[in-house]
Amino acid sequence: MQPYYDKDTDDECKFNKNPILASDNASVEGMINRPQTAPPSPITELEEFKRQDEFNILDRAQRYQIKLIQRDFHKYDLDNPEGQRSCKKYLKILEEMCIIYQVKTLSRDYRNTFSKAYKILYKEDRLCYLPEILDSAQEGFPYLWVNSEKFVFSHDVLSKGSKLIELFYKVQHIIRLSYTRTLKESPDFSSKQLKQDIVIILEDFDQIWVDFEKLYVKELMDIEAKARRFILLAIEIDKEMTSIEIREKLRGKILVTSENYIQKKEQFCKVIAQINSVANVEGKGRDDLGINILLEAEGITRRVTKEQSSAVRNLADSIKANFQKFREQMRKYEGNIEMVDPQLKNNQELVDLLVEYESQWEKGLYYLLDPTKCQQLMYFSHIIETTAEKYQQFQEQLECRDSDIFVTIPCLIALKYLENEDRNICTYFLPTLKEESSKLYQYYASLKNQFLEWRNLHAKQYEYYNILEKQLLGIPLNEKEQIALQNFKLDNIMQKIRQMSIELQRYNAIEWNYFIDAAINNN
Repeated sequence: MQPYYDKDTDDECKFNKNPILASDNASVEGMINRPQTAPPSPITELEEFKRQDEFNILDRAQRYQIKLIQRDFHKYDLDNPEGQRSCKKYLKILEEMCIIYQVKTLSRDYRNTFSKAYKILYKEDRLCYLPEILDSAQEGFPYLWVNSEKFVFSHDVLSKGSKLIELFYKVQHIIRLSYTRTLKESPDFSSKQLKQDIVIILEDFDQIWVDFEKLYVKELMDIEAKARRFILLAIEIDKEMTSIEIREKLRGKILVTSENYIQKKEQFCKVIAQINSVANVEGKGRDDLGINILLEAEGITRRVTKEQSSAVRNLADSIKANFQKFREQMRKYEGNIEMVDPQLKNNQELVDLLVEYESQWEKGLYYLLDPTKCQQLMYFSHIIETTAEKYQQFQEQLECRDSDIFVTIPCLIALKYLENEDRNICTYFLPTLKEESSKLYQYYASLKNQFLEWRNLHAKQYEYYNILEKQLLGIPLNEKEQIALQNFKLDNIMQKIRQMSIELQRYNAIEWNYFIDAAINNN
């Protein structure tokens, strides 16, 4: 059907009042005005809740707590890095929940009393739930061993730690339960009740966290202070010694004769020995190295020159220097005592100092306090030093600790034995040389006879000695010495001297090694 246009109007598309056309027109208009969709239904309380930050943080908390790693039914694995990371993230989510849910948390002002070592772990204006605190609570160790000393935690600390872990489990349970309630619509769902449940459990958790952390860290700091008491005592004694030094210097007095000063040095030596006994894990941890070693070392530096014995003089100097180094270390600690790890063996700088201290003072105890051993060490080291001055080759071997010197050096003292000039060193390390019935005595008696025969061939003093010494050390002979050697074969004498060298080292190997170490390692 063609549309009918009204000629009386200018509206090109206007329908006339034909009933049929009017009906069609109304139908079209109705189609245009009809709504495209049904009116929206009201938003449910659950849907409204899911649009809020409270749900977002709840969702994240549920996801993170699933990732917590448990090593058994009751404890979380906080020993490996992955377990630490997952726990740290979860505790941080709990902090964010406290902010979003407007939880009334307790003040952290008590942390102002913490030492610097603990303060550095916390950030201002943050709750700072640390995994280390949680780990301490779950482990519940009743005591700690620090510097070989047992420190017991109070019953209150252990009880609060147990409650903290219990609340930690409850927090996870409430979060899990609350999240489950958001998974599907329910007429019983109440966002207000859900938020209230979470707020209550987080307030309880924060309360017990503060109670435990405050008490636990306080007792830890008390333990650390007691563990550092030897260091603190050494610092105080050093300050007193410094005061005496300044005062006596102004008076023009010599500190060597000051009884008060010597008493302070004795106290300081005792403290060093106590520290060494608990911190020197690389040595023996001796606690019997006292002031008598230091006083004897000071006496030797006044009596003995390096020309007499460089080894003995250097040993005495090193003992004095080590004492001074220890004082300087205590002054360094005084500036920041918290830099000292309470477990003293963990302070590597201190341990290195103690290793050196024990090594040198132990030698001082063994050699400087025994007049006979001191004289033997002086003589033995003097032989080594003068021989090194005579022969450049031997000097170089000595400096680089060539393995040959540990055979040739005993030969030098054996040579002195044949001259009856060994200061009884050979008979001390090889007692059978004094027993006339022993085979060893008879063996070396024949060696002495051969040596005397060789010596009697030479009119000039020490000409025979130098030739034999060079042969033992592997030093080339000059032309004159080679001619002198043509009239006498030294092979048998040298063989027996080298055999004697082996016997000296073998009879009491530990003591001989200690003796030669003192003679050459202090040069």
